[in-house]
Amino acid sequence: MPKYEDEGIVEDNDDLETEEGGKKKGKGTTAIIAAFIVVIWIAIFALLVKLDVGGFGSSVLYPVLKDVPVLNKILPNVSDNSLSSNSGDTYSTLQEAIDRINELENSIAVYKKNSDENAQTISNLTAEVERLKTYEANQTAFETLKKRFDNEVVYTDNAPDINEYKSWYEQMDADNAAEIYRQVLEQLQMDEVIQNLADYYASMKPANAAAVFEEMTGDLEKVAKILSCMKKDKAGDILAAMNSTLAAKLTLLIYPKEN
Repeated sequence: MPKYEDEGIVEDNDDLETEEGGKKKGKGTTAIIAAFIVVIWIAIFALLVKLDVGGFGSSVLYPVLKDVPVLNKILPNVSDNSLSSNSGDTYSTLQEAIDRINELENSIAVYKKNSDENAQTISNLTAEVERLKTYEANQTAFETLKKRFDNEVVYTDNAPDINEYKSWYEQMDADNAAEIYRQVLEQLQMDEVIQNLADYYASMKPANAAAVFEEMTGDLEKVAKILSCMKKDKAGDILAAMNSTLAAKLTLLIYPKEN
């Protein structure tokens, strides 16, 4: 009986050794296959780099591995000059980069200055346009007054015979006639402005109008003209609301003493 047991033990040991040998052989085969796959992937990667697919070899790996022995063999054939031209502006020293930055900053400053000058020019031109619009409006008003003056003076019912105007204009000096005509038109325009002011102040409360006039002590003649263009009751109410001394001065200007 012990003999058979020993034989069984020997057979079991043989089986275990066979199994272990098979496992070792399987592991070795797997390692070889894995290494072969890695080698294939490395070869594919090296081929892609060598062919510079997508520019990866020249733009990314070339600057890093160009000076590394063995590894630089997989790099594509790219010269430093072509790499520099493809990758844009490069600078060999820090000072070159700083000089370029200063140049760009100066260019920006010039563009900004030109922009500011253009904005100022536009502003000046806009102001000039507004000034000319005001001049145009004043000139139009002047021409309207001129035409009305001509019609009212020459063609009214109470005007002298038109032949008398003809004779009068022929006898006058041309320069004097033009100057007199200009002065008359200016006076008409001023009278219209004074009348508008009189209407404006007459619509105010007497106390408020009086307060404004009391601030115009430096130009009492103009105040007197404004009051003289109002209705008497309106002017009287404003004078009554004023300082008595100022009211007396204005009264003398409106109704001067007879000589």
